[in-house]
Amino acid sequence: MRKINEIRFDVNKNAQRKARARRKIQAYYIVGGIVSLACILLLLHPDYAYLHVNGPLNTGHDDVACDDCHKPERGNLRQQLQANVQYLLGRRAKSLAVGYRAVNNYDCLHCHHRPNDRHPVSRFFAPRFREAREQVPAQYCVGCHLEHTGRRVTASISYCKACHEKIVVRNDPITTSHRQLARDGNWESCLACHDYHGNHKMEVRRDFDARISRRELQAYFAGERDSPYSAQKFHKARDGS
Repeated sequence: MRKINEIRFDVNKNAQRKARARRKIQAYYIVGGIVSLACILLLLHPDYAYLHVNGPLNTGHDDVACDDCHKPERGNLRQQLQANVQYLLGRRAKSLAVGYRAVNNYDCLHCHHRPNDRHPVSRFFAPRFREAREQVPAQYCVGCHLEHTGRRVTASISYCKACHEKIVVRNDPITTSHRQLARDGNWESCLACHDYHGNHKMEVRRDFDARISRRELQAYFAGERDSPYSAQKFHKARDGS
């Protein structure tokens, strides 16, 4: 009988020990959840935006406020977290951002849309550009203008190759033909004569030796100098949101 009581005592003691361990783990989860929620709410407050800024604004965006580009995700915080749990469980097709949604083309085009764009991002969603998109994600504004880098253009100056590798120009007007430049792999020279978006008022150079230098283009892309194409534009970006 004594042994039975000892066994019962040990079983009860082990059960109590496990219960205390479970309560301790639950307490850790609760405290961790409260701290995490407090941190999220703190970071979402506009006064503390500097704590999670990804980097310097790109050239020309010095006067742009955070909320001009970063718009609140739909729903409140609880709904956003619930939606993401449903997504992880496979009960929802798409996840939701927590706090602010990702910047998309519509946010950029709100200020930068213009009817004369020679390479609108919408064009590159076409199936014929599938292979080109693997080299340059030109279907997205941030594919070439990734924000918070402190630059004007984040793509390389030779990206034209992605679409124009087999270029043929009838009655080619320049002193060194486009086909020859393509054969030579001289893809950095494309932007030395052509303005990609076509918004600068300029005449396209016909004398290849009079092209914009590689150094000038790189400095322009880096945001270290003004446009080498022209100081005059057909359309200016909108101010504010």
